[in-house]
Amino acid sequence: MSRPLNALIVDDSTTTRKMIIRALEQTGLAEFSFTEAEDGIDALGKYRPGDTEAVFVDMNMPRMGGLEFIRELRSKHKKCPPLVMITAESSRELLAQAINESKVDAFLLKPVNRDRLQAGLRKLVDSIPERSGPCIVPHGECVRQAVQDVLAQACDLGLSVEEVEEAVPSGEVVLAMITLHGGVNWSVLLGFTRESAKAAASRFAGYEVPSDGPDMADAVGEIANIVGGRIKQLLSAKGLAASLSLPTVLGASGFEVLLQHKSTVNYVHFDSPAGRMWTMVAVGMDAGMIL
Repeated sequence: MSRPLNALIVDDSTTTRKMIIRALEQTGLAEFSFTEAEDGIDALGKYRPGDTEAVFVDMNMPRMGGLEFIRELRSKHKKCPPLVMITAESSRELLAQAINESKVDAFLLKPVNRDRLQAGLRKLVDSIPERSGPCIVPHGECVRQAVQDVLAQACDLGLSVEEVEEAVPSGEVVLAMITLHGGVNWSVLLGFTRESAKAAASRFAGYEVPSDGPDMADAVGEIANIVGGRIKQLLSAKGLAASLSLPTVLGASGFEVLLQHKSTVNYVHFDSPAGRMWTMVAVGMDAGMIL
């Protein structure tokens, strides 16, 4: 069964709104519920934070056009759902200018091409967190499962999911970072306390790995690389192919994660006999996709 998704359709033409609604329904990618607005002012009044999950807005409308609406929406709300600009503009130069100015997630060209809409919309729908379930990043459960699988098999460590309030532990930590591109566009961080990193690395290598030095970086990096490979396997089973970067490993004493505009982030914390570990998955839409 398709997931439910609430979309706000903003266009001064009733006919165009109905055509877009019909085209979205025919994609079969979600069980859409629609709210219609006739211009930007009307849309600002009908927008519901936390409930509106996607916005399709015409570029040119009386009273308030799409660009002004987006500026107003972002000024009023720190986090906005995916924004799709509707336009009949065909000039590549003007489209590029609009992309740079609006920073929207996608452009929907008139007349609507249903095949192109379905192909591009899948990526957009997959980027929208579901309002229920343990992971707010779509398919983020693949990362949790991959970490548990690899640490159990390669390090003989059973990991249980732990509910904690802070995003990351304080004190000295060891971090491994990888990225996946293709069916998903993720930045994945695998984090250890200094103690859990030493234990995991030593179990993986089969000898006592020093807390500092190249052996620690090598062992943690190889663990992260195997985790990345397992994530790819789990995504492939869902029909999502992704390429994997080489891991980057570093140690830190206190750090802060900075996210790009429109990114969604998911944390999962683990407890184990070796100590605490965690993962972070950050995902954001590519601006300027043409539907």
